[in-house]
Amino acid sequence: MAEPDSVTEAYRHCEALVRAHDKDHYLTSLFAPAERRRYLFALYAFALEIGRVKAAVTEPMTGVIRLQWWLEAVTGLRAAEAAASPVMIALQDAGQQTNVALAPLAAAIAARQGELEGTPASGEAAVLFVMAARFLGAEIGSVDDVAGAAAQAVDADDRQQARAAYVTFRARAATVPESALPAFLPVALVPLLLKNPGAPQWRRQIALARAAWFGFPKL
Repeated sequence: MAEPDSVTEAYRHCEALVRAHDKDHYLTSLFAPAERRRYLFALYAFALEIGRVKAAVTEPMTGVIRLQWWLEAVTGLRAAEAAASPVMIALQDAGQQTNVALAPLAAAIAARQGELEGTPASGEAAVLFVMAARFLGAEIGSVDDVAGAAAQAVDADDRQQARAAYVTFRARAATVPESALPAFLPVALVPLLLKNPGAPQWRRQIALARAAWFGFPKL
């Protein structure tokens, strides 16, 4: 088990990483309960790490090897090496503190491995939505349907599919525990991005804040 100081520093590393490279998730995390916010930073930092593998390699096999490390780390096979990774230190602590198993993250890694072969990593989003909700206290299995609709809305291939999935998501959002709603706030950007795919960050920030305060917008 990592020392308290190293755990604290690991969470700080994750927060800085998400703040610098994933502003949307950073902002939505700020609406989570303060005592659980850092767990989201760990999760989204992990997503950043596996998400940038493709851009960092020139050969698919090299990417597969890198992602295999993450797969083995989240399934507990790289304990010593994981103890040297700030993201894994924080992620493992998040799992321990919330009693949420990290094994489902293997599906997110598999989606990224498929991406190296030319398959869209559409399976990752649903996993991240579920894990974020679980870190915020949602019971196992309670948000699977909502997460599926949320993932379809943000990953849809075309506008019509995105609109239909968003309508389904919005209808199901009322079933999400209030404490876990920040896990799904990124979906609130779908209406804005359907109208303006290149919406600047300040517009995105306003849309997220409005959703946090007033609920998910209609299309």
